Amino acid sequence: MLSHLSVGSFYIGRQCYLAYQTDQHGRLLNAKILSMRSTGSNDGGSTNVVYELAVDFDGVERIVKGSQTIDTFYSYQLEPGKEIQIKYLDDKNILFQYRK
Repeated sequence: MLSHLSVGSFYIGRQCYLAYQTDQHGRLLNAKILSMRSTGSNDGGSTNVVYELAVDFDGVERIVKGSQTIDTFYSYQLEPGKEIQIKYLDDKNILFQYRK
């Protein structure tokens, strides 16, 4: 039987692995933010959001919805109507590419 600590460690490790895979193997695509809504925050200063994007797949636009934890420092770049770049592995694994 797995303890809560083991399950939590597995989840965090899996999330890190998926973020790494998306960063290394994801396609760089353009997207327009249709909606972005905060669903809460954590102790580290990050914000949990749900989003809806219009993603340009080589000239074909498709709507992608999901959720992600973002660094609050970059939240001003993620307002509805703004154009952004994303790293796209699949509909569940997307990384926002922030302007530094």
